[in-house]
Amino acid sequence: LSTKLVGESVQVGVSDTGVGMTDQVRTRALEPFFTTKGEGGTGLGLAMVYGIAQWHGGDIDIESRVGKGSTVTVRLPALRGTVRDSRTTGEEGLPRSLHILVAEDDPDMQELLGDYLTRDGHTVESATDGQAALMKFQEEEVDLVMTDRGMPIRSGDQLAVAIRANSDTPIIMLTGFGSAMVASGERPPGVDFVLSKPVSIAALRKAIVSVLKG
Repeated sequence: LSTKLVGESVQVGVSDTGVGMTDQVRTRALEPFFTTKGEGGTGLGLAMVYGIAQWHGGDIDIESRVGKGSTVTVRLPALRGTVRDSRTTGEEGLPRSLHILVAEDDPDMQELLGDYLTRDGHTVESATDGQAALMKFQEEEVDLVMTDRGMPIRSGDQLAVAIRANSDTPIIMLTGFGSAMVASGERPPGVDFVLSKPVSIAALRKAIVSVLKG
């Protein structure tokens, strides 16, 4: 691990001595759903990091040699001046504490969402498939549901329909195809808001405010 200040940017480097990447793999490493791990990989790890860096005005660079390892460098604008809570600069009306149910089968994304939400003072219940999420919803009172679309046993679409049959609890759907869905106006039945993965904490806050205001 390394950090340094270069001009107006802060650079964070993560290096390993692993198998490295070919040029073809390196050029595609930041693409959502691209993976070299077969069925064992989601292709969302670096893509989420890249999305977060971009939301903060930054970028990512990857250097790699086959058989020698890789270095991933995250560049972010250096902070100048006074730190302010972003919730006071664009998320007016953001509730301080909600009980939120997160249905997400990818453990990395589940952890990221949990971190985002608890950082804002919310409590989080998690489920790794749509059926488990529905059971938790039926057992507990929740203020908001966040669900992936493609999940085992019961999909996000099916979960939304089942919840909406007996409840008006707001539902936010997160999916890697969110941008295309928003552009085409597609919104599954029962879903109040569609977000694209990778997602930033600012985008989550805006979505929460939007669905709670109705």
